[in-house]
Amino acid sequence: MSGAKLRMARAGKTFFFATRWLHRSVVDDTIAVYNFCRTVDDIADAEPAHHDRNEQLLTLIESLRSDIHKHESVEPLRALLTRFPEIRAPLIALVKGCLEDLPSLTITTERDLARYAHGVAGNVGLVMYPILGGTIPMGKTHAASLGIAMQYTNIARDILEDLSRNRVYLPSTWLADINTSHSNLTLKTHEPVIVCAVQRLLKKAQQYYEYGLSGLGYLDHRNRFAIKVAARCYEAIGKRVIQNDTLVRERVVVPFATKALMALSIAVSDTFSSGLKGRLPSLSSVSIGEAPVLAVEDKAQSIISAHIGALAHASSVDKGIETMPLEQNVGTH
Repeated sequence: MSGAKLRMARAGKTFFFATRWLHRSVVDDTIAVYNFCRTVDDIADAEPAHHDRNEQLLTLIESLRSDIHKHESVEPLRALLTRFPEIRAPLIALVKGCLEDLPSLTITTERDLARYAHGVAGNVGLVMYPILGGTIPMGKTHAASLGIAMQYTNIARDILEDLSRNRVYLPSTWLADINTSHSNLTLKTHEPVIVCAVQRLLKKAQQYYEYGLSGLGYLDHRNRFAIKVAARCYEAIGKRVIQNDTLVRERVVVPFATKALMALSIAVSDTFSSGLKGRLPSLSSVSIGEAPVLAVEDKAQSIISAHIGALAHASSVDKGIETMPLEQNVGTH
């Protein structure tokens, strides 16, 4: 496994899981974009006092703007930028969004939250849109929405870690009832209000997920299933962050077995719904009434068998990564 793929497998398990169903022609491109975004995120997460945080991000921007300025993290994207020049602008906007992601960042309203999430994640959707086969401009809003939805999930999942770092991404207007500033927000004192705000955040995320997924038809049909699996599995993270009206203290993950069942459920649902929408012979076109149903069942069995094979391979890879000695991962960043 290449260093880039291994990094994705370790740090982005949900996305890596979903790449099993991407068309092979876009897998390497997807991994390249993921690794760039991971690098940007790692740099941005450094403390503001870190002397070269801003300098590194600004260098990335200059490198994206011009081939004259070189940066090792941008070089793997050069071929992509040539094939898809339209991704240059959202890549630059993504880095700018991360550059502004500081403890001093003020999110007062829901609009501020959406603007922030679009900057650091909606732009990822805009980058991936043409790579995954999107060509119609109307589909871009759906792609950006999926990115925003996933960022809202991230905020909900990381709320405790962010609080410990004096970072709060919940709009202050959602916390108005407790009459306290972001800097004074503590889990011990304000957990009920924080839980309500996170629940509100997750409801907004669900709306973005649904709108984003409603635009899957704009993508190459060979990539739609993978994106649906990625979105639903990521959405499932948010559904686990609150239990019994309290925030879960440990970092929330969706187990491999649960993701596998979700993928199979989506496969079954999509297969039968596509068959019942007339893509298979209608009753009037055959002499035996059961033929359309049997055709759907045969198609479902074939597709599900293929998915089971992919899941079996994914499971073996996942177990191999989990048991891999840490030193084998050195140098993959």
